[in-house]
Amino acid sequence: MASPQSNFQDLLPTMADKLGGDGLIGELCNGFNLLMDPTKGVITFESLKRNSALLGLQDLGDDDLRSMLQEGDFDGDGALNQMEFCV
Repeated sequence: MASPQSNFQDLLPTMADKLGGDGLIGELCNGFNLLMDPTKGVITFESLKRNSALLGLQDLGDDDLRSMLQEGDFDGDGALNQMEFCV
């Protein structure tokens, strides 16, 4: 059985080509705002789990969601700020 990551296709370069730099940044900001906890201003496990279906990610399990957070969590606080999300 293939892991979910093995089927991942990075569409960021295609999006950048179609949207341009400013458009891409705008879309990343929209995605961050969609997934973040509005009271904390960061993406937490709970806010990601609650809002992931809005991005078609409803089939991801808790372990997958935690892995997504850990991959981008450069400062180790357990959440993603906007800079971490965009990187």
